[in-house]
Amino acid sequence: MKVNIRQTHAEIARGFDAIAASKYRAELADRIALLRSGEHSLLHVEVEELRDLLPGASIVHLQCSHGLDALSLLTLGASDVSGVDLSSEMIQLATELTQQLGLTARWFCADVVDPPAELRASADLVYTGKGSLPWIMDLDAWATSVHSLLKPGGRLYLFEGHPLDNLWDRESENLQLRADLSGYFDSEPHENSGFPASALRRVIPDTERPVMQEKFWRPDQIMAALADAGLQHEMYREHPELFWDQFPHWSNELRRCLPHSYSLRYRRPLDAAS
Repeated sequence: MKVNIRQTHAEIARGFDAIAASKYRAELADRIALLRSGEHSLLHVEVEELRDLLPGASIVHLQCSHGLDALSLLTLGASDVSGVDLSSEMIQLATELTQQLGLTARWFCADVVDPPAELRASADLVYTGKGSLPWIMDLDAWATSVHSLLKPGGRLYLFEGHPLDNLWDRESENLQLRADLSGYFDSEPHENSGFPASALRRVIPDTERPVMQEKFWRPDQIMAALADAGLQHEMYREHPELFWDQFPHWSNELRRCLPHSYSLRYRRPLDAAS
């Protein structure tokens, strides 16, 4: 199935604009309160794996959404942070969050596969994940973009949902396969049926609702794309942590039986002259 990437990304942006203007705007005060209290939005496993990379780092957060994770990285020790997102409404929320907290960050409304030129080779660390990669239609272009953003010696850190989770029916109490997927190796884009589709149904009439396609990339595909882009593998780990509650009817025992997330780290090699 050939994907019109430009059209697909435009629909994704339109969908997240609507979510930002409704759900996420209503949560702005809570995000302000969280950061003002000295807390942050990163998972414990992320903090542990980033501990040695954050102090003094210049960070680019790809698909930064409303800016909460990016500003959390700033409060955890980064020297500066820039966020890139396709949704103009998400960037507006990130801007308001920054202003309310009196922090300094840069926000760019752009497609992450074509990032602003001024960010090229600027990052000690590119941070991304937690639901971002399903909205990438061209993985090779994404990996090339990551490489272009990193300084020589800079690192990518990705914490993402495990693609196994996409196989299971979210309304079931057991491991029941979704009817609309053919299996773990299904590489076709599919119309989003969970979040944000569930939220869009509440705010946009059926005839006007964007069709948001998502792809469930496997870790081996991601690692191959990063290697092809010239980045060097440093770490891959799987985790039991869920970063959102997509299985509300599962028992804790069932949740602990499977990986729900993974993290990886890649490094841009030093230039020959470095």
